[in-house]
Amino acid sequence: MNTANFKYYRVYKNETAVTEVTANDFKPRSTKGMVNDTSPIFYTLPADNFMFFDYPDKVDAMENAKAGALRYIYFLIKEAENCILKLKDYRDAHYEDLNINLLDSNIRRLEKEMNIK
Repeated sequence: MNTANFKYYRVYKNETAVTEVTANDFKPRSTKGMVNDTSPIFYTLPADNFMFFDYPDKVDAMENAKAGALRYIYFLIKEAENCILKLKDYRDAHYEDLNINLLDSNIRRLEKEMNIK
């Protein structure tokens, strides 16, 4: 009897691990959703962080895992650059308040003035 295992390889989005999946690993499944079951069947995509890609070849899976990880790194770097620009804009827009008006010494001085009156 031929017991060859048919395998494919799974890579989750933004991950580098390659998981081997056996295609003919038959396990008992629930009968829910079978022909005799009258309940509606709903199909949904997994959440973005659980998305995955399947490859028939381990080399392809490894190459795509690397490429996907590098794309994600470049995306994060671009996001960081955008955040730094927003941070600089915010600092420039609020420079006077942060460095003059809201100095602790000015706040304490105002506090004393208000208590005297």
